[in-house]
Amino acid sequence: TAKATAFRLARTLQGRGYVVQDPDATYRLGPSCLRLGDAARGGMDLRIGMRPILEALHAVTDETVQLTILSGREVIYLDQLLSPKPVLSVSKIGARSPAHGVSPGLALLAALTDDQLEAFLLGPLDRYTDDTITDPERLRAEIALVRKRSYAVNRGGYRPDVGGVGAAILDHHAQPVAAISVCVPVYRLDQMEIGELGSHVRRAAAEASRSLGLRGEMAEPMA
Repeated sequence: TAKATAFRLARTLQGRGYVVQDPDATYRLGPSCLRLGDAARGGMDLRIGMRPILEALHAVTDETVQLTILSGREVIYLDQLLSPKPVLSVSKIGARSPAHGVSPGLALLAALTDDQLEAFLLGPLDRYTDDTITDPERLRAEIALVRKRSYAVNRGGYRPDVGGVGAAILDHHAQPVAAISVCVPVYRLDQMEIGELGSHVRRAAAEASRSLGLRGEMAEPMA
């Protein structure tokens, strides 16, 4: 049938990165389209456009900095600058992590509309570590906190020894385009001033939004 053909086509495009699926089951352009040149972004490759901002955040924090997008129930890693420290946290470009288990995913979920978030919560919240948030009510409470301070904090939600702080890059509808995050071993994260690190990440996300002509002011804390 036409519906089945369309579904197979969508799955093929998703598998090749040309579209990504949001929690409400709708599709939008994916990272492969961005690499080819997205007319809505003036042909700018997202990674190239974000690289100076990632580099600035990397210089300030001296930790691993990552750029991700939301695809269905996961985040995909588009770019990464590694920490020069002997112990560091690393992800492969193109790899995926559960959105509810990592800081950029929590930041992106917090930027969804309430309806989109509820659609996400209808699906399973799989457990990966003792610190994974698997209860919908707990995740709602965490999302409310992320929305209040405009950055997310993760301590071992996906990998037990890996944490981080992330913030969303938003478009003019206040919908998430991508997220910037600092990925840190949990033991080192616990020694940091989280508010200061969160401010650095939040400002980087705001600058990223402004550099794309998007809604940078939404990356500031909400009243």
